[in-house]
Formats: sequence, structure tokens, C-alpha cells
Amino acid sequence: MDSNYKTLGTDLYDPTGLQFTAQQSGTTKTASDGTVYAAGIVQLAASGSSNGLPVSLPAIVQKTATKSTGSVALLAATFTTNNVAGNSIVVVAGCGNGTAMTVADSAGNTYTSAIAAPNSTTFAAQIFYASNILVGANTVTVTNAGTAASMAVEIYEVSGLIAQVQSQPGQTSTGTGTGTTATTSAIAPSVPNALAFAGVAIGTAVVTVVAAGSGLTYDSGTLQPATPAGLYQFASFSGNLGTIGGITPTATWTGSEAWAMAAAIFKPVTLGIEGTVRIGGYNYTRVTTAATTLVKTGPGVLHAIVVNKPTSTATIEADDAITNTTPVIGILGAFAASIAPFSLPYDVAFTTGLSVTVGTATVDATVVWK
Repeated sequence: MDSNYKTLGTDLYDPTGLQFTAQQSGTTKTASDGTVYAAGIVQLAASGSSNGLPVSLPAIVQKTATKSTGSVALLAATFTTNNVAGNSIVVVAGCGNGTAMTVADSAGNTYTSAIAAPNSTTFAAQIFYASNILVGANTVTVTNAGTAASMAVEIYEVSGLIAQVQSQPGQTSTGTGTGTTATTSAIAPSVPNALAFAGVAIGTAVVTVVAAGSGLTYDSGTLQPATPAGLYQFASFSGNLGTIGGITPTATWTGSEAWAMAAAIFKPVTLGIEGTVRIGGYNYTRVTTAATTLVKTGPGVLHAIVVNKPTSTATIEADDAITNTTPVIGILGAFAASIAPFSLPYDVAFTTGLSVTVGTATVDATVVWK
């Protein structure tokens, strides 16, 4: 933990009033104890307290692409190395008819369709995913539910995604048409550091160039099935969305052709916060003279009083009022000057306001409140 932070009970607050401004992923900050933190990422611990924790961003561990020769009923792709337990698999597939495909693998994982984009009954693009996968060697098979046709597929093993099936995907979009550019409606993640995937299927003829639009990477080159039937060309794209600004998935080529495009965003397991965040949500007011200090007007919570320099003749009174009057929340009596600094937790609500009165001697105390 960075030594610039102090704890009162289970709550974390910043005595210097420092605020963290979230930045795009990839930047880091090094704490005074040497720990490296991803800038702008705040993760909620199981206890409910807010902690600045190191985070692991989603990443593509490995990917494999393949294409069919002639008309087929199914197409299989094998990962180069064993899958890691708990990761996810994303499958981006194209088929030369408009019937929805299905996916299974040799490891026994269960696949869910994220989005399908059929171009009539001619061809289609579709995206699948499996969460919390099993360990080991794995061959993924995409089955064509319609008549035999040409197919193409790219499979991805991904780390750092939410493992619950019901939580995925985030946003999805599709598009179909004819021309030299495929596009879907704009999609945006609900949190930073999500992963986006897209697939574009092209029919009637082989085109010469396919390129990804802004925000996506053209992963394995153009997949051109040999002796195509329905599907003449396919391409798969991916991209890390570091902010919640979103993208409009696009792909371009030369020569006007019919196309179908599907896109999906998958949520990271570490949920980032984009914007300005105050850790713990507490404020503080330091008092150093014998006087009444109006800390806050209106309702709030007195979290604690920290006595920085105990004085034998001093008293500290906290009132639910804007002046030194009743009702009294609490009174700290005289303390021996030899004792160590200490904090006294209250966690009590006040309604009118919070005023703190220091008695006959000068003290040094910090009032923690919100």
C-alpha cells in the first residue's frame, strides 16, 4: 500500500486531498513502496473498501485461423498450445449460407452465440464465446447448420474477461449490404479496457484487399476458401478499447461485393473507472487553535477525530450544530502530553451541521467526515 494513504478502521482515505484522474490503459504509477499501479483503475475489494490494486488487462493469449476447401458441413481449428483454465474463447466464423452456426470443442467447453449477421440465405458472419474454459489441448469445431458450403473461422483464447456467461457480451452490432465497405452501428463498452471482435463475410467474388477500420486490428489476413460456395472471403478483427468512447467497426476492400458483418464487445473482469475518483469518499479538516471551527453545514457523517499532538489541558468537542452548542456528539477530555497520537472512530450522522470546538489549549487534530 502506498504510504501516502492512511487507514481508519476498514476505510481508506487520502489525508493530502489527492484525487486520481483516470487515464487510458497502458500508463502506470509507482507508489512509494515500489508497487506499480495502473493509472485510473480502482477495484472494489470483497470487504467493500476501495483499494488501488494492480490490475491485469484483457489480452489475446493465442489465435488460430483456418478456411475450408470446397463445400463442407463443419470446419475445425486447433489451438497451438494448451488452453489455460479460467480463460475465455472467442470464435469469429463465416459460412456460405445464412443459417446460424453452432460451436463445440474437444475440451468440452460450452459455447454461446454473441451475435449473428446473415446476408439473406447467401452467407453469414457469427461470433461465439465460451467462458471459464477448461485446461488442455483443444480443437474447436464450427458446424454449418444448413447445406454444405464454404467456411472460415478464427479462434482466440483470451485472458482477463468476466467468466460469467450471463455477463457477456457487452454491446453487439451487425450490418449487411453491397459495396466496398462493411460497417455496423457504433458500439461502446460500459467500462474501459474491454475487448472488441468483428467478422466480415464477403460473397459472390474474391476481393483483393481487406483492411480494418479505426480501433480494430486485421488479425490473420484474408481467408479465401478454396473452391468457394456462398462464402468467397472472410476476415476477423479485434481491438482493445481502452476508454468508453467506442468505435464504429468497418472493413474496406476493392471491388463492390455483398457483405455481412458482426461485432461484439466483451467485458473485462477488472472493472475500470474512467473519470475523477476520490478514494474512500471522506474529507478532512485540520484544527490547530483554541476556537470553534465550522466543519460542515447540513447533514453528513463524522467518521473519526485524529489527535495529532495530545495536550494535557485540551478538550475537543464535536457538536451537531453550526456553533458550539447542543446537541453534543462527543467530547474528548484532557490527554497526557506523553501519549502517542491516536484516532477515535465515531461513524455517527449529524443533521444540522458539524462544528468542532477546541478548549483552553492549542491542539493539533484532524476531523474526518463526509
